[in-house]
Amino acid sequence: MKEGVNFINSEPDLRACYQLRYKVYVEGMGRFFDKANHKLKELKDELDDNARAVLAVKNNIPIGTLRLFWGGDMPFTQKQFEAYHLSTFKQLLNQDKICIVERLMVDDKFRGTTTVLRMYKEVLDFIVKQKVEVILLDCEPHHLESYLKLGFRPFAKQYNYAGVGTVIPMALIVGDYQHLQRVGSPFSTLFSEDSLSYCQYGDILKNKIFINLEGDSKLSFNRGRVTNDVYTARNKLLTKRPSLFSSRLESKLCAC
Repeated sequence: MKEGVNFINSEPDLRACYQLRYKVYVEGMGRFFDKANHKLKELKDELDDNARAVLAVKNNIPIGTLRLFWGGDMPFTQKQFEAYHLSTFKQLLNQDKICIVERLMVDDKFRGTTTVLRMYKEVLDFIVKQKVEVILLDCEPHHLESYLKLGFRPFAKQYNYAGVGTVIPMALIVGDYQHLQRVGSPFSTLFSEDSLSYCQYGDILKNKIFINLEGDSKLSFNRGRVTNDVYTARNKLLTKRPSLFSSRLESKLCAC
């Protein structure tokens, strides 16, 4: 296995991803027990055949993984259309302008490190190269604040994801660089506004994806509250730790 964080496609590396999923999801969290291969201690499904995989390795040990679906590889399935509300984007974007990130996890010994951000760095390098305009994912409610600070926005009501529980569909509008800067997203340090000049629909998308969720008694927020809360938190952080925080985080993200 190659040290660091990389897209992988060899059979041994892919099996390392499936085995890490088993360790984290099945053994650690008790999820997907009925779908796992307990003999091989692997968690894999039919969608993996159409996915790209990222693997983080430290001292020859897998410590993090995620999978990515890109519409330029293969059309999204009907199940993906429904789960990620792709009809929201269908009339505006070709499928090769959309990516979906799933199965993101880190070994519990390495949680709290920059492993997740370094995996996202690989994703962002890929989406800029392929000129992708939106990244979609499903976020569990207790991770909502973290994803808001990365620059993702909720765009549809929460629903029950089989085997996981309640999730919130979220989107990162790649071309809205000002939003990434305003929320203090570390993603804004990984590329320049000029590198995103290919994005044509940033302004339309940022207005299109917001829906008012005040009618949802379990999770209530709207455009104004999400925006103001994140910007307020960012301003408080900058008051205490100005440019030092960003420079240190940038150096860690680039230290593969």
